[in-house]
This record gives sequence, C-alpha cells and structure tokens, in this order.
Amino acid sequence: MEKRTLQKLGLLCASVALCSAASWWSGNSNEEADRQVKKLTEQPVVEQMQEIKITVCVSGAVAKPGLYEVTKGSRAQQVIELAGGVTEEADMDRVNLAQLCKDGGHIKVPRLSKARMKKKMEDKAMVNDSNLTGDAKNVTDLQKNHGPDRNISGEMLVSLNSASETELTQLPGVGAATARRIISFRKRQGFQRVEELMKVPGIGPAKFEKMKPYLVL
Repeated sequence: MEKRTLQKLGLLCASVALCSAASWWSGNSNEEADRQVKKLTEQPVVEQMQEIKITVCVSGAVAKPGLYEVTKGSRAQQVIELAGGVTEEADMDRVNLAQLCKDGGHIKVPRLSKARMKKKMEDKAMVNDSNLTGDAKNVTDLQKNHGPDRNISGEMLVSLNSASETELTQLPGVGAATARRIISFRKRQGFQRVEELMKVPGIGPAKFEKMKPYLVL
C-alpha cells in the first residue's frame, strides 16, 4: 500500500515539474520573440530604406548644364535648381517640372525663339517703364524725346549712376568732396531714384532742388 502511494506521489511530482519546465520554456520563448520584434522595429529608417542615387543630364537654357546626381524619385524641378535654375531665354511652357527623373535620363530646357524672346524683352521694358513714378518717369520721357545728354531746355543732364567726378562737379553746389561722396554712395548701393541723392551727406532738400533739373539716373 505504501509502495503504491509513493509511486502516485512520485508521478504527481514529476507532472508538476514537467508543467513548470514547459511554462518556463514558453515564457522565455515569448520574451525572446518580443525582443526580436522590438529590435527590428527600432532599426533606423535610414537602414531599412537606403537612398538610391541616380545620374541625370541637364542641358539647354540653364545656368550650369551638366551631369547631376540626385535621389531616385526626384522631379525635374529639383535637378534644374541644382543646375543653377533657368536662364531668361528659357521656354517654360515646354518644360514639365513635375517629370520624374530616371537614371541616365536627360532633361533639356528649350529656348524661346528669337521672335518670342524679342517680345518678352519688349514686355519687360514696358513693365519697367510703367513702374517709374514722378520725376524718374519725366526724366525718362525727356531722354526719349531730347536725347540722353540734355533736357528740354538744352541744358546738360548728369547721370547719377555713371557720371565721373568732373561731371558731377558741374552740378550746382557740388564740389570735388561732394562729388566723391556721391560716387562712394553709388558704389555701395546705386541710385534707384534721383531723390536718393539727399541720402548723401552734405546734400539737403534745398541743394537737391537746385540740382534736380539736371539729374538723370
């Protein structure tokens, strides 16, 4: 009787030990699986998706034609920007900026025809002329009708943006020192309006009014 009881007790202990071992192994396996999943998900995106480079040829109406290396999936606009952008003669109506670049591909920016380029420059000149205001526009009109060197009364005009020191001293109230200050200001930023002459040290409103009839840009 005691022998049979001991056998049952032994079987029971063995079963408990087996269950414990199975449970421990299962738990460790799950933990290991979790660690592997976590390791994969924590890998940097750069490692999972490495950038692929391609080479594209850019030519035509761009600042710096040549071969450029870009990331696969880049658009034509990005490559053109790398090439310094388009020039003034570029015919943008014939350029697909959204075009996808391919390795070994060629992006050519076509140029405007001579007739269209001429019209573009004329339109630009008209816009610039319409933006002139006040005295600047009056001076421009005088130059068109009476030549660039004399006003309507036949008096000599002096260009603020190109006159020499000697020519500037021909203006009322301007000596050699003032002429040099005008040239110094011109080198730093240039004159966009004749009224900017009053920014030069030594030239106030009263002196400017005396000089004004003889000034052009």
